[in-house]
Amino acid sequence: MKKWQWIILAVIAYLVFLIAYMPAVYLSDYIQKQSQNKVSLSGVSGTLFEGESLFVTYDGMRIDNVKWSLSPWSLLLLQANVDMTGGSVRATERISLNGNLSVPFYNTKKLTLSDTRIFLPAKPIFAELNLGVPVTANGRFRIDISELTINNGCQSLSGTGNWLQASVNVLNNPLDLGNFDAALSCETPSFALQIAPSNGLELDAKVLIDTQGKYSATGQFRIPDNYPNEIKQGASIFGNANEQGVYELNL
Repeated sequence: MKKWQWIILAVIAYLVFLIAYMPAVYLSDYIQKQSQNKVSLSGVSGTLFEGESLFVTYDGMRIDNVKWSLSPWSLLLLQANVDMTGGSVRATERISLNGNLSVPFYNTKKLTLSDTRIFLPAKPIFAELNLGVPVTANGRFRIDISELTINNGCQSLSGTGNWLQASVNVLNNPLDLGNFDAALSCETPSFALQIAPSNGLELDAKVLIDTQGKYSATGQFRIPDNYPNEIKQGASIFGNANEQGVYELNL
């Protein structure tokens, strides 16, 4: 090899070595700045390729024991391909995740999730909703994402969502609702959930959520005959039921 070829090879080797052993704390500072402080990593250790954080917070949500593994081969394709795990599936009151994240260097606002599973406790999610009556929810949401691309909003999404062991407490009345199932998709730039009516409320609805967390919901539901009168009276905030006992939902 010629002298200039050795020099180029030495520079490439040095850069690979530098990236491989770069402390993960530099990555956490970069992510925090890029997210405008919406994402925060605490207790970071390890390197850029293999690291972990005691917990990660995003918009008030916290994921414990987050670990990641960056594929060095993906860097040759000018993108970062990261396998991630966090939380514990058995900790039902905590968030957990397991999946793959890909970010191209030419557009760091474009994110792709694939083969990803997320569990979210239902209680804090319902605490943020304005349903007209006080509702405390139990159970947790399971989200299975085959592929999701975000680029200034939802661009493509294939997956399913479930509310497992769903139950609520409404006006001091505990209610078991069974399970809820939904198909996930995009109505760009919003995320869309189409809820199947095979649940305790026969809820058949579409929910749209934008990147700012604002949502809308349209559809219909039915209050079972064996529910307490307080629940049936509380449902009047959605208007009057039709002759079949069906209420229209428009939030």
